Amino acid sequence: MTTVPQPAGESDLEQLPDDECRLLLSLATVGRIAFMADELPIVLPVNYRLLNQESGLWIVFRTRPGNTIDRAPEQVAFEVDGVDHEHQRGWSVLVRGLLHHLDQNEIEMLRTRFDPKPWPQFERSSWLAIKPQIVTGRRLRSVDQWSLPSEAYL
Repeated sequence: MTTVPQPAGESDLEQLPDDECRLLLSLATVGRIAFMADELPIVLPVNYRLLNQESGLWIVFRTRPGNTIDRAPEQVAFEVDGVDHEHQRGWSVLVRGLLHHLDQNEIEMLRTRFDPKPWPQFERSSWLAIKPQIVTGRRLRSVDQWSLPSEAYL
């Protein structure tokens, strides 16, 4: 296999393995949920917690009953990312899955040991969870012209 060197200043995009995607999801606290509303796509920020149980991975968050997110369809996407503007690099993890409204029994089971604690706390009594079906991630690395770390330069 032949590799073609990239000119200085270009970037390298790499796929992230599943375990790194899960780690990045567990470290972040704010993401964006995307879905169709009124026949148009909508993307909204939420703070969340990642729950890893015997039944699998769940992204759990709370919202206001009856709002746009609470009325979202079953099929959703969820994204978290990190960006380093100075070095022109970053990462993103995309989850595609099914949105589930937690019932009172599920809420009571989680409330004592696991609460996503929404930043806007008033009226956030609707508990939602995304069950991931597909998790993908990628990292954008800046390809430096020099091989030394950036701290070595003035």
